[in-house]
Amino acid sequence: TWLLDNSNLTSFTSLFLITSILSVDAFAKDGVDTIPLEHFSCRSNRSSFQISPDGKHMLIANMIKDNECDIEQNYDRPEEEEMGNVGLILINLDTQESKSISRGVGSDRINNTSSFGWLNNNRIWYVPFIPQGKKGAAAFAVNLDGSRRTTLWKYGAGEGFTSPYEMDYSDPNHIYVTNNKRRAGVSDYYKLNVYTGSSKRIATGPDLSRLNGGVSLLGRLNHSNGQPLGMVLDNGLKRIILEYKQDSKEWEEHFTFDCQEPGFIPIGIYKGKMVVAGSKFASDGSIIENNDTNGIYLYDYKNRKFGNLLFKDPEFDAAGLTGGCRPAQGNVFTDVMSNETDGIAYWGMGYERVFFDKEYEANYMAVKSVFPDHNLSVTTSSADRTRMVVQIWDTDEPGEYFYVDLNKGEVISLFKSKPWLDRSKLSKGQKIWYTARDGLKIPAVFTQTKIKTDRNYFVILPHGGPNTRQWIGFDGWAQFFASRGISVLQPDFRGSTGLGYSHYMLGNKQWGKTMQDDLSDGVKWAIDNGYADADRVCIAGASYGGYATMAGMTFTPELYRCGINGVGVTDQMLILENFAQKRSRNQSWDKEPLLEWGDLYNEEDYAYAKASSPVNFVKDIEGAVLVLHGSNDRVVEPRHAEDLIAQLKKDDIEYMDMFQAKAGHCIDTCGERASLEYMGIQEEFLDKYLKN
Repeated sequence: TWLLDNSNLTSFTSLFLITSILSVDAFAKDGVDTIPLEHFSCRSNRSSFQISPDGKHMLIANMIKDNECDIEQNYDRPEEEEMGNVGLILINLDTQESKSISRGVGSDRINNTSSFGWLNNNRIWYVPFIPQGKKGAAAFAVNLDGSRRTTLWKYGAGEGFTSPYEMDYSDPNHIYVTNNKRRAGVSDYYKLNVYTGSSKRIATGPDLSRLNGGVSLLGRLNHSNGQPLGMVLDNGLKRIILEYKQDSKEWEEHFTFDCQEPGFIPIGIYKGKMVVAGSKFASDGSIIENNDTNGIYLYDYKNRKFGNLLFKDPEFDAAGLTGGCRPAQGNVFTDVMSNETDGIAYWGMGYERVFFDKEYEANYMAVKSVFPDHNLSVTTSSADRTRMVVQIWDTDEPGEYFYVDLNKGEVISLFKSKPWLDRSKLSKGQKIWYTARDGLKIPAVFTQTKIKTDRNYFVILPHGGPNTRQWIGFDGWAQFFASRGISVLQPDFRGSTGLGYSHYMLGNKQWGKTMQDDLSDGVKWAIDNGYADADRVCIAGASYGGYATMAGMTFTPELYRCGINGVGVTDQMLILENFAQKRSRNQSWDKEPLLEWGDLYNEEDYAYAKASSPVNFVKDIEGAVLVLHGSNDRVVEPRHAEDLIAQLKKDDIEYMDMFQAKAGHCIDTCGERASLEYMGIQEEFLDKYLKN
């Protein structure tokens, strides 16, 4: 593979040449061949890259298995066992010489593609492969010349879990790590010597015993000297900002608000102040600006004073928590040397960036100009940001990594995800808006098939969650439909996150009601604009998307010729019964759904859940149904599918089904063989019931 052959690194190409190549329209307009199902089901190798702060070296971790499409036939394994063979290579970016740190074979491999990093410009850390149940596993440090190999920390009973969180490049002898060996549920902060492995505790984590119920960490902030600044906790429906007082060495409650109420959370540090996302408050806690979409502010946390609004997208949450409750999927990017916020990246109508650092913005835009038709993110860079690794991706691009040297004006392709997928055969998705019947604007990703067909075949594909967001990147399921001549619409119906408080709140207890109306109105948009024939529409989805499929088939049967229900909820009574005790998600995520989906201990919610459960209305279905479910599903238990199938039989509704014995809560992301079989029966089902 190229990673073991540094001759590839001599093949630098000018930015100008790459620009010329990428400007060519590679998409064939006619005669697009069908993409084999295996090409969607195969898992690609994974690689990761880290450039040293001085920009002279790069570490590359990569699976050494050939990156080719071959389906793992064993249901017990999601992918080939060889994909666990991860090697680590050091490359001198000036001389292009390479050196193997770990060959990636046998026991000479690292644990995964993220278990390595820089300690200073001359020293790295990595975690060798840890066989399950093996004692004595550890993270090691070594100089670039192979000298001074040292154990940094150990894993195992009594050792706790250690994680680096800050590099002090002004002090090349130390880094900062967290470790929870003192208290299993809470991590303390340590300054660790990278040459001896000795550590000194510099701060203790907060005492959370006074908080009732489960607690999960939503995020933490640290000073550049390694001292903690604060953290955000999820405690039931409360969001708690804790501040660490360095003088007293105590954690204090700084601000608290409830899910679905106005609030703010810190997301970064800039010029000695917090960068926060949400609404604006006075120092006494009273609200000044109640934002629908989250505003971005500088916040003087010492005096509890907000600065002026820095940025706010009128349609989308740039960061923080949507409705003070769910992650909005925006994030900050930071300076590797100072830990200060350089800007914010978030999903709007595309992948948007807001820069605080103008020099970084200029460098980023220079690289972005080379890839104008793709989303681009910087995965690692030198401290001066002149050498970097960038990733491009899009709805028709599963991902490719490039090394860029701005001083030399050079770029090289490092790694391509799913290289067997012919990009010219993939369909480009575009972000569109349509208007629901009550006037609400609904954003959606629309992928129009490139295949010429006799009819306008169409699938509406609602996302799971439901209180999440539609991904705008490569979606193998949507591309599968498009490759079979079917156009696809993926809406952010009400209740979705990232679109502000109102859009999210409008989804409360609206399963099968206005949330479903948004999908029906999306179908109407497609028909009115000539993208769908009214008698050739199918609905499909997984998890909540599976629920929406069955709600569509039962509550609006006239719209759909067929439905594909993947691991879907069919009985709200069943999913909500003792929901807080089941905790199908980790930590404290147990109270929010009672607000959003309903609480069976409430008489009105009980009636709503019963009336909104598709399994009770199967007799109204007019089309055919495909039921897909994993027998090992711990999120939506198989009983949902089993009860549905029993009712389909009773009411003599046409259906097909497939259960995967080893699969869990997944459809296109299961093990390779299970995903392939799920896709195969979908193709059979669509040919029989949508196209014929």
